[in-house]
Amino acid sequence: MSRKKLILSILLLILLVIIGIILPAVWKHQNQQTKTEKETAKSDDEASHKKTNPGKWEFLDFEKLSDFLPDTQIQDLKEQLPTYLEQRKETEMKSITFLPEETTYPDKQTTVFMFQLSSADTFPVTYSASTGVFLFGKEKLPISTEVKTYPKETDDSLPPITTEEIETRQEGGFPDTKNDAGHPADSKDMPKQEAESKEVQP
Repeated sequence: MSRKKLILSILLLILLVIIGIILPAVWKHQNQQTKTEKETAKSDDEASHKKTNPGKWEFLDFEKLSDFLPDTQIQDLKEQLPTYLEQRKETEMKSITFLPEETTYPDKQTTVFMFQLSSADTFPVTYSASTGVFLFGKEKLPISTEVKTYPKETDDSLPPITTEEIETRQEGGFPDTKNDAGHPADSKDMPKQEAESKEVQP
C-alpha cells in the first residue's frame, strides 16, 4: 500500500512540475500573441486615420474653393496636398491657406490655384478640367494620376424653356419688349408694324 502511495506521489509531483512549466509558457505565448494583434490593429488604425484625416494640416479659406470646384474635388485636393508637402519635407505642424485672388486661367481647360503655407511660402496647384488631375508646384508633380470624371451639377429649380422662348430673349434673359401692362411680351404679341420695323433690311 505504501508503495502505491509512493508511486502516486511521484506521479503527482511530475504532474505538478509539468503544469508549473507548461501553463506559464502557454499563458505567456497567448499574451504575446494578443499584444501583437493589438499593436497591428493600432498601426492599421493609425495608417487609416492618417490617410483619411491628415489632421496635422489646417486648411484655411478652403471654403472659397467652392466658387471654382465642387465639394468632391475639394476633398480630393485636401487628401493630396499633405502628400505633396511631405515630399517637400514640410513635416511640421503648419497651415495651408487658399489665395482665391491669385487664381489664373492659362487656357479654357486649365485653372491654376495659389496656396500659402504658414511659413509664407507659396506654391501653385494646376487643375486640368479635361483629366480631373491636380498638378502640384511649379514642377507640376502629379500625386494621383487617376483620371477622374465628376458628375455635372445641375439646378433643378430653374424653369424649363423652349428654343423659341430663348430666341425672343435678349442677352440678359428677358424679352426685348414689354406689353401694355408693363410685363415682358413675346414677339407674337408685338404689333405687326412694330415687328416689321425691327426687321433688318438687306
